[in-house]
Amino acid sequence: MHARPLAVDYSAEKCIHPFMGTNTEADRYERMAPLRDALLEVQNALSLAQLVALVTIAMEPGLSVNDLAERLRIPQQSASRYVAALAGRYQPLLAESSLDPLIVQTINESDPRKRALFLTPAGRQLMSSMSSAVAETKE
Repeated sequence: MHARPLAVDYSAEKCIHPFMGTNTEADRYERMAPLRDALLEVQNALSLAQLVALVTIAMEPGLSVNDLAERLRIPQQSASRYVAALAGRYQPLLAESSLDPLIVQTINESDPRKRALFLTPAGRQLMSSMSSAVAETKE
């Protein structure tokens, strides 16, 4: 028994592809271009996991490394590595691009044994550009 080929309408006004969807769907995703462009700016300097950690710190200033690990559902050791990278303490030797430190660790005012994580001016600038890109996708 031979499989019937899928009927595909490739007409100019409404292109329906069995795997790609419609032009309308593609137009909706095209609005994500500013976000993609903002992500391309940091792709050689930050991993996706590090970027998620940075966004989490931006959303909850003052988190400890343990709190960050809980929010991201990752081991504390992984969170510590992300923090070290975001704080500029770990730069791969062959990195194509490096960023200024994006976060800073300070002593937690309520518990001096803990460290609190905050964005640096460079981190705030990056989050601002990401936030602007996300806002453009909603217009």
